[in-house]
Amino acid sequence: MKTATITELRSELASYINKLGEGPLMVMSRSRPAAVLIDPETFDTLMRECELLEDILDGRQFIAEYHTNPTVAVNAEEVFERLGH
Repeated sequence: MKTATITELRSELASYINKLGEGPLMVMSRSRPAAVLIDPETFDTLMRECELLEDILDGRQFIAEYHTNPTVAVNAEEVFERLGH
């Protein structure tokens, strides 16, 4: 992963932003990681993947609940509503 100090980032911001398509940029402050910059497409992909993983975890939780207590079963429409679909 490429790195840049905050000072370098300030002086060459446009250049660093234009190069984000090549990969993320770790921004350092006092020799420690302060932030990571990524391009919008990577951000969107990460957000979609996080949402998918949350849906999978919710589904597993509902299945575990059902195996513990089958009387908690709900119809499909209610499940989709809980998942936000």
